[in-house]
Amino acid sequence: MAYAHRPNSEVAIESLSLAELEARTRRANAGRPLSLREWVALAEAWRIAQALRETSGNRSAASRLLGIGRRTLYAKMDKHGLNPIWLTHASEKEQNGAEHESAAHID
Repeated sequence: MAYAHRPNSEVAIESLSLAELEARTRRANAGRPLSLREWVALAEAWRIAQALRETSGNRSAASRLLGIGRRTLYAKMDKHGLNPIWLTHASEKEQNGAEHESAAHID
């Protein structure tokens, strides 16, 4: 199961090397280098995504692999915007459906 780093992202974070991930983040930040806090958060998100991939999306197994509690893993996933890609796509479809529905009611 792949996990996207940001909602609406098509790139699976765990498929990138940390160097590639840093380069993408720098480009997104107009070339500004990452602070230590930003780098640690990026590395944490990357490692969590890797653990989820290694465990085929099993969050309980991933939390054991990482040596953290399951609730802590869920909180960190939420903090870093790590969502299963299938969930991200379902959310987009719901939003698009709601937009089309509200547009259809406007006369």
